[in-house]
Amino acid sequence: MSISTKISLFFARTTGFLTLPVTTVLVLVYLTVIISTLVTDQLPAVPSQSTLNSRYGGLNVSEAYEDLHIISARPHPYHSHANDVLREYLLQRVRAIRARSDLRDGFLIDDDITTSGTWSDRGSTSYFEGNNILVKIRGMTNSNSSTLPAVLFSAHFDCVSTSFGTTDDGMGVVTLLQLIKYYATHPPRRTVLFNINNGEEDGLNGAHVLLEHPWIKNTSHPEFVYLYGSTFVNLEGASSGGRPLMFRATDLGPVKSWQHASLPHANIISAEAFNLGLIRSYTDYSVYANPLAVPKAEKSTGFAPMRGLDFAFYRGRSKYHTKFDSIPFLEGGDRALWAMMEPTWAAGVALANDDSSSPPPNEKAVFLELFNAVLVAFPLTYLLTFNITALIVGPISLILLAIAESALARSRAANRQLPTFSPSIAGDDTESAGSQVISPRGTIVNEPIAEPDDNQTQTTTSRGGWVRRRLNFPSLWKHARFWVALILSIGAQVALIAGFVSLSPFVIYRYPSIPILSSFTLAILVLSLVLSPTLPKSRIKLLSRAPLMTDVPAWTSFRTLLLHSFIFTWLLVLASTVGITQFQLGGVFYLASTYNGLLWFATVICAIVGCFGIAETAELQVVQVTPNDRRESEPSTVHVEDDGHETDANERTPLIGRKRVRIIKNKSKAGVDPVENPQPYVLWFFLLLLIVPLPLILVGHIAIFLIPSVNQTLIDGTPAVILYTIVALLSFVAAMPAIPFIGARRVHRHVFWVLGLIWVVCTGLAWIPWSGTWVGSVEGYRGGMFPFSEDTPLKVYFQQKVMLSPAARSRPQSSSSLSLLSAPDARAKIVTTISGPFSFLESMVLPLIPSYQHSAASGRGAGCFDQETDQGKVGLGHCSWETFDSTISGTDTGTDMSGLNMAMAMIPVPSLSPPSPSPPPETEPNHPNRTKWVWTSTKNFWFQAHAQAMSFNTSLTSDDLALTTAARVVHGARFFIKPNNSRACRMYFDRPVRKFRVHTIGKDDEGAGMKADRDETPGWDVQRGYESESHSMLRLWSREWDRTFVLDVQWTDSDSNSEALGSSLSSFSSPPPPQGVLSNSDGDEKTEKGKETHSGRVACEWAEYESGMVGMGLSGSPLPLPSSGSSSVLSSGAQMPAFEEILAFLPKWATVSKAADGLVEVEERFEF
Repeated sequence: MSISTKISLFFARTTGFLTLPVTTVLVLVYLTVIISTLVTDQLPAVPSQSTLNSRYGGLNVSEAYEDLHIISARPHPYHSHANDVLREYLLQRVRAIRARSDLRDGFLIDDDITTSGTWSDRGSTSYFEGNNILVKIRGMTNSNSSTLPAVLFSAHFDCVSTSFGTTDDGMGVVTLLQLIKYYATHPPRRTVLFNINNGEEDGLNGAHVLLEHPWIKNTSHPEFVYLYGSTFVNLEGASSGGRPLMFRATDLGPVKSWQHASLPHANIISAEAFNLGLIRSYTDYSVYANPLAVPKAEKSTGFAPMRGLDFAFYRGRSKYHTKFDSIPFLEGGDRALWAMMEPTWAAGVALANDDSSSPPPNEKAVFLELFNAVLVAFPLTYLLTFNITALIVGPISLILLAIAESALARSRAANRQLPTFSPSIAGDDTESAGSQVISPRGTIVNEPIAEPDDNQTQTTTSRGGWVRRRLNFPSLWKHARFWVALILSIGAQVALIAGFVSLSPFVIYRYPSIPILSSFTLAILVLSLVLSPTLPKSRIKLLSRAPLMTDVPAWTSFRTLLLHSFIFTWLLVLASTVGITQFQLGGVFYLASTYNGLLWFATVICAIVGCFGIAETAELQVVQVTPNDRRESEPSTVHVEDDGHETDANERTPLIGRKRVRIIKNKSKAGVDPVENPQPYVLWFFLLLLIVPLPLILVGHIAIFLIPSVNQTLIDGTPAVILYTIVALLSFVAAMPAIPFIGARRVHRHVFWVLGLIWVVCTGLAWIPWSGTWVGSVEGYRGGMFPFSEDTPLKVYFQQKVMLSPAARSRPQSSSSLSLLSAPDARAKIVTTISGPFSFLESMVLPLIPSYQHSAASGRGAGCFDQETDQGKVGLGHCSWETFDSTISGTDTGTDMSGLNMAMAMIPVPSLSPPSPSPPPETEPNHPNRTKWVWTSTKNFWFQAHAQAMSFNTSLTSDDLALTTAARVVHGARFFIKPNNSRACRMYFDRPVRKFRVHTIGKDDEGAGMKADRDETPGWDVQRGYESESHSMLRLWSREWDRTFVLDVQWTDSDSNSEALGSSLSSFSSPPPPQGVLSNSDGDEKTEKGKETHSGRVACEWAEYESGMVGMGLSGSPLPLPSSGSSSVLSSGAQMPAFEEILAFLPKWATVSKAADGLVEVEERFEF
C-alpha cells in the first residue's frame, strides 16, 4: 500500500463521519463544557492590600472581616438587646469614618429614631418604629448632581433569633461600611445614600420605614434625596457564604452597571424562579421596586418605583436562618466577602459617577453570565424581535433551500442519465472474499456489478412522467422516530420523577448530583434505544475495528434529525414569544431561541452543501443479497461476516474459501458515483461545534446556580415534584444536542453501556434502602442514602406558645403556679411546636426530646400532624406537645413531683426583673373611670392588656356629605398593651377591623394616660401602595423596651354605624360605659343580648434566650455597651428552656430555625 493511500486511509478514519471520531469529539465537548463550567464556578482569591489600594481605592477586606466577626458575636434580632448593642457599634463606625473624611458638610449621618410607619403586606399589617442608620454623601458640587437621581445602597443589620447573621446580612453591612469609607475619600458625582436598616427579618420593616423618612418622602425638605429614576443596590444573604448572585433586576439599566464587575455572576432565570415561588424569601428589593415607592420629582404629588437590583448569597440554604450562619461555617471565608464586595464596588462606582442627565429607558432585561467573566445583557424586546424573525424566516428559508436542493439533484441525475434514488434491497448472498477491493476513497467495494431487483421496486410513473414514491413504513419511521423518541424520553423522565418523589424525595437535598446523573443518563439511553436500536445481525466494520450499527443512511439520518430538532425548537420559540408578550418571561426561553438559531444555521449549511452534491452519497445501508439475485450496476461496499459455518463444497467450490457476505450499498439520491463523490469530511466536525457546545454552556450555567438555589428548598415547603422536574428538564435539554449524532449511529455503543451503568448505580443508591456508614445511614431511616448531615442539616422550625385565660374560680391554683403567674385568677397552658418533614420529625427527632417523651408518657396532648401550620411551608407537618398546664397537678395525671418540676422547668421567663408596677391609672380598682374597661387581661408575668370601647369620626369623602353627622361616627375600641422586656406584640381579630392606628406611651408618660399624645394624634393612613380594606392580624413594633402600645381600631361589622350619637365626637372621646357586662364562672365575657361581640387575641413576642446572650454584660466584650449602661443589659435575663432543650438534644444532622417573629408567643383571648 502506497504512502498516499495510507495517508488517505488515516484521514478517512480520523475525519470521516464515522463512529470513532464522532464519539470522541462529542464526548470531549461534553466533558470540556462540564469541567470548564465547574472550574470557573469558584470563589476568587482576595487581592493583596497593595492591589486593593491602587486599583480599588483602598478597600480593606481584612478590616471588613474584623467587623464581620463583631457583628456575628451573637444573635441580634430586632427585638433583642444585642440588636441595640450592635446598632451602637455601627453608629460608632460610621462616625469614625466621617471624622477621618474631608467631606464634613457633604457627609451626613442620621441616627433615625423618629420615623415610623404602617403598611399591609402578605396577609398581615405592621406598625413599626424604625431606627435605621442613614448615611448621605452629597455629589460633587461642580456637577449637576442636584438634578441627578441618587444611588441607594441597602443592607440590614438585624438577623433572626436562631442565627448569628454572618451571611444574612452581616457581609452586606460590612460591604456598605467599606463603600462609605471609599466615597468619603472619593467623592461621587451623584449623591449616594446608604440605608443600614433594622427589622428586615420581620417583614422588610427597615425598607418600609425608609420610604417614610423626611429625606425621601418630603420633597420640600432641605436634605431631600431625589430617588425617582435612581438605582438601588440591595445586598442580601440567604445561605452561609459561597458565591453571591445578582439574581434579579428591575430593568436593563441596573444590569449594565454589573458589567463593570470583573467577577459577574447573574442570570435572569433566578429572578423568574424567585417570582414563581420556587425560592421562598423576601427582600427589600420588593419595597424599593413598589410602583409608589418614591416621589416623582420636587413639588410633585405622583409616585414611582425605584430601579435597581438584588445581590445575594444563595447556596447552602439548609444553613439559612440557623446557627450555621456564623463565622466558623462560612463557606469561603474572606473570599466570599470579597466576592460580594468587588461587584458591589464596581457597579456602585459606575452608577455614582454616571453624569448622564437622561436615564436609560426602562426596558426589561435578559441577562446571563458566562464562565464568571462576561455578563451578557440585552433588552427583552431584542429577544422578541429575534423570535418573530426566526418564526417567519426560518421555515421559509429552509423550504426554499429544500426545493433548490431537490431541483439540482434531479438536474445532476438527468445529466448523468442515472436513475434517481430508490430504497435499497435486502437479501442474502455468498460472495468470494477475494472479490473485495479498496477504493481510492478508502471505501471497501466489491468488484462484481449487479442490476437492481425489479421485484422490490416501489415507484410508479404517472402520465406526466413524474416519479411517484409509494408511502412505506421505513419512510414514515425516518421522520416519526424523532417525535417517538421525544415522547418516550419525556415519559421516562416522568416515571423517574415519580420514582424519586415516592421512594427518596430528599436525596436531592444532600446529593443533587445523583438525580442529575440519573436523569441525564436516562434521557440519553431512551433516545438511543429509539433512534439507534442495537441490531447485532446488522453490524459492519468500516476502516476500523469500531463497530457501527446501521440500518439507515447515516448522513441522511443526521440531516433528518437535525431538521426535526429545528421544528421542535421552532415550537418552543413560538411558546417563548407567547410568554414574552403575555407574561414578560424571558428566562429559559433565551435558551430555546439560541438553540433554534444554531439548528437553523446548521440545517442551512447542510442544504447549501447538498445543493453542490457534496456528501449526498456518504451513506451506508445494509443489503443482504441471495444467490439468485442479479448483480447491480453500481459498486457496493461489502463486509464479510463469518456466521459460524461454510457452505457445502461441490464441483463449483473455488479454492479460496467462500463466506457469507452482506453487501453495504452506497446509494445516491442523484445517481452520483459513491466512490467519486466526497464524504462529509470535516463538515460534521464544524456542525458538531456549532450545535453542541453553546447550548451545553447555557444549560450548564443555568444548572450551576439554579440547582444549588432550589435543591434545599424542600425544607421551606417547595414540593419535591417541582425540584425533580427542574432536574429532568435541564437533563433533557443537555441531551438534545446529541440527538442527530445518536440517530445517525455515530455514537459508540460502549458509551451507552457506560451511561447505563451510571444510571443503575445512581438510581440504586437513591431508591434501594441501604445501611452502613458508607452511605451515612442513620438508625430509623428507611430509604436510600441518608439525605442529611452536619454540612447539609435538616431544618426544623420552633415556636412555644403560652395561652393565658382566666382560671376557673372553683379550682385553686398550686403554689408554684401562683408564684409564676403572680395572681390566682390566671390559667396558663404552654405548648411547644416544631415543624418540618413529618416522617423525620415523628420517628427520628422527637424520640430524642425529653419534654416530648414526658408529655407523651403523661398523655398530655402530644401528637404529630401531617398538615402544614404555615401556608408558606407546603408539605411540612408539625408536632406539638403540652409542657405545662397550671391547672394540672401531679396527682391529676398520676405523675410524681419530679414530672411536675420538669414541666415547670419548660416555662419561658421574659425577664429576671418583675414587670413594671405602674399600669395606667384607670386599671386601679378604686379609680373613678374603672367602668371604662370592657376587657382586662389576667395578671401575669408577661404582659398586661386592657380594652376600652371608643367611637371615632370617619374621614369625609364626597359620599359622606350626604350622610348625617351621626352616620359619620363609627364604633371601635382602644387597646392598651404593655409587655415585659419586649418590644413586639400582636393583635389577632376573629373578624377583621376596618382601620387602626397606634400611639405609644413612654415610661415617663404612663401615669398621665393619653395626655402626652393628644397634641400629636396619629392618622389612620397606611403607606402608599400597601393599603388594605381590612386587617385580621396587626404586628406592633416599638423601638424602645417596655413601652405601652395604645391601639385604636374601627370595627367593620354591619352595626358599627347603625347607632346615631347625635353629635360629632372627637377622635378621642369615649362612649358611655357599657352596660350589662357580665362574667360567667369561666371568666368569659358576654355582652347584653342583641349587642354585637368582638373577639380575638392579644399576644406579645420574645426572641432572647440565655445561650444566645452570653457575654452581654462582660466589660471585656469587643461590643460597646448601650449608652444606658450595662445594668439594662444584665436585667434582660430572658430564659427559654424549651428552646435550649431543642438546641441540646437535636441530632447532629439537624438544626433549628424560628417559625415566627418570636420564639415564644404569649397570648390571651378577649371578647366583649
